[in-house]
Amino acid sequence: MVTGVLVFLPLHVIAVRWMRGNYLLTTLNAVIIVSMMVAATVGWCFLGPHFSSPATAVVAIVGGVIAFAPYVGLYCTLGPTGVDRSVSAHVVSLLHLAPQHRLSRQKLFELYTHDDVLEKRIAECVETGIIEQDGDELIATKRGSRIAVFFLVLGKALGMRFWHLERHLAKR
Repeated sequence: MVTGVLVFLPLHVIAVRWMRGNYLLTTLNAVIIVSMMVAATVGWCFLGPHFSSPATAVVAIVGGVIAFAPYVGLYCTLGPTGVDRSVSAHVVSLLHLAPQHRLSRQKLFELYTHDDVLEKRIAECVETGIIEQDGDELIATKRGSRIAVFFLVLGKALGMRFWHLERHLAKR
């Protein structure tokens, strides 16, 4: 697990910077997989002979790799993905960078428009095949519809309020 972390930490910074934040989730997932493979290889080559048997080495190495994945996945969700996707983080960062850490609501809306957020997400959704674009229309693919149903059911089960859906349903 330590080897995986030592590989992952610098590699994810290099990869995300190299990709300039594009394909963030794909980049992070690829780095996680590479880190797990390097950790398993290093563990087998350098630590394997120190175990009482090859079977014990396999159990320890596989266990370490399996234990590594959820921790690094949680970090990616809270860290890089949060930096990229959290509207709250973006808003508080803009406030922090403003003179005396203050902005009027009007200035905030000028600096951080919904168009910025939607354009970025639409491009990501098209790239990942969740939606398609036909001229000016956006169309949910079968995969996108499955994802939408999952989130709608989960949100309803958790009693969450989807203000954007309330507006949409009210205009029908």
